[in-house]
Amino acid sequence: MVFCIYSCNRKDSIFIKEIISDEMVTITPILKKGSSKDSVAIVIPMEFEIKTNNSSLKSIDFYVVINQKILMQITEYEIYDKKNKNKPINDLDAYLSSDKSFNIIIKEKKHLISVKDAMKILSKYKKDNKLLYNLKFGDTIKIEPYSQFRKNNPIFLNELRKIGDTLIITTRKKNEKIYIPKKNKINW
Repeated sequence: MVFCIYSCNRKDSIFIKEIISDEMVTITPILKKGSSKDSVAIVIPMEFEIKTNNSSLKSIDFYVVINQKILMQITEYEIYDKKNKNKPINDLDAYLSSDKSFNIIIKEKKHLISVKDAMKILSKYKKDNKLLYNLKFGDTIKIEPYSQFRKNNPIFLNELRKIGDTLIITTRKKNEKIYIPKKNKINW
């Protein structure tokens, strides 16, 4: 299933389509020192297909708003090119001259859930709940692809949908100082 989160009108400078990703949902430890031992981070991949329709674009910037808070790239989320998921990318300027569409994966790194909720999720997959109490830096518990996670965890996703998280995209054309923002709802 594909959601179009921005006008599909080809006259626009940029075309963005949210994709229900097959990337893995994971659970990781909280990386901040002194964090509560009763929470873990759940990483839900957001995938977007992007196509630029204007060769005069100079920049594209993304802002992810979760729980009404603008997240900071690198510390709170990372962007990956779907073709090279090993190294995060800091901007999309290298893709501006491309006339082909490309897909990015956005991974929020600090979406916290209680260990109790994580145990409920893991119990559906017969994963060892003891792993949660022994998570160390660099550990990851793979759950399942997001496309399947949506089907198996509707209550969890309905909670995410209540806030109305968004992706804000700003574009700027060459020789212009004005950034044009577009706000798009994330359809968990």
